[in-house]
Order: sequence, then structure tokens, then C-alpha cells
Amino acid sequence: MNRTRAMAWDVDGTLVDSEPLHLRALQSVCDAHGVDITEYGDTPFVGVAIGDVWRLLATRFESKFVQQSGNVEGEFRRAVTRYYLEHSGEVRVLPGARQALEHLSSLGVSLAAVSNSERPIVLANLKTIGVLDLFQVVVSLDDVGQPKPAAEPYLRALAAMAVPAREAWAVEDSVSGARSARAAGLRVLIVGEDEMAQGDQRLNDLRDFQQWWTTTGSQSRPAQHESTQLATTGENE
Repeated sequence: MNRTRAMAWDVDGTLVDSEPLHLRALQSVCDAHGVDITEYGDTPFVGVAIGDVWRLLATRFESKFVQQSGNVEGEFRRAVTRYYLEHSGEVRVLPGARQALEHLSSLGVSLAAVSNSERPIVLANLKTIGVLDLFQVVVSLDDVGQPKPAAEPYLRALAAMAVPAREAWAVEDSVSGARSARAAGLRVLIVGEDEMAQGDQRLNDLRDFQQWWTTTGSQSRPAQHESTQLATTGENE
């Protein structure tokens, strides 16, 4: 049986404990403009692209922002991103994440980061936890027309690594991310406690990754129909 040649990793909530900072950045911008989002709770904003967050909140912001450029959404997105980047040094690597990546890298397994965050945020997160140089490919929100849960982010990662879906796994923690990976034909390892996220395998956290890799993850699956891969890539800069 062939071996797994690539692993495509979600970043926020899978490798880094960044969701609290994402929520804090959003809350800060909302507070600054008198927009109340307490009724939503955290769930609608976890693992969701900033454009989808904007569509949920747009009507509340349109009367709040000073529309000097006429681009209210752009103003909102820049404000959220600016806050996040100013505090990105606060994010922490999740247990077992760095060891899992270093183990795969030592084996020659190709690594891709696939995120619904904007590229500056993805690169800042990976740099902060000291793993940016381990990735051959980074696919961010800025690199796709349709973010997760659409298949495009993972299809781009597969194309960039020149690896068929049957020889790769995706590692995810959210519903939208798992849907994206499955739509691209990948097997999905779910990490964490979100029971709504559907995958092929599940770990409580990445401290158990190396054992999982040895017993399950290192083997590719038999050849079958593959999702069409995109020709364009999101390579690490």
C-alpha cells in the first residue's frame, strides 16, 4: 500500500489557540462602533471567513462606519485585521501541534496550511508558533474565490503540492473546514471536541498524533475518483 505523501492543516483552532483573539478583534471593532453582537454568541464566527462575518453583521455596521471611501466592508475588514496583527504575538501553539509538524517534516511529508483567514494573519500565526518554515504551501482567504466550506482551498493545496487526494489527509477542527476538505476528496482528521464536525478519524488533541500516524494516517487509500484539482497555487512566500 502507498504511503500518505501530504498533510493539509487548518490553522486557527487546530494548530494555534487563536479563536479567542479572532473573537476579541471582532468584538473590539464592534464595541468601537456601538454594534452589539452578544445575541449571536461565539459559534457563528468560529472557522468562518471574514467576508461571511461581514454579511452577517453588515446591516448593523453600514450606518456606523464613516464611509470616506464608500467601501464599508473593506473598512470593517481592515479594522479587524489590524487589531489581530497588533496582538498576534499572544497566540499560543496547541498541545502536540509543533511536534506533529516536525515529525511529518522529518519524514519528508509535504505540509500545507489551509486557512479561512487572510494571508497576513495566517503567516503571523505560523511565525509566532515557530512553524512557518515547515510548510511548503500556504492557502489563505486571499488566495481563493470561494473559502471554506467550499472545496477550493483544499483543491488549491493539493494542486500546489502535486499530490492526489487519496495520498493526503486534512486536519480540521470545525464544521466548515471539514466540509471543505471532504468536498475536495480528502480524508479528514478532526481534532478537538466539536461533535458537529464530521471526519474519518478523530483525536482529542495533537499529543496523540504520532501514534495515530503510525497506526492509521501514514497509509494512503486505494485509488478512486479524485476531485478535479485547480492549476493555480497558494505557495508559501
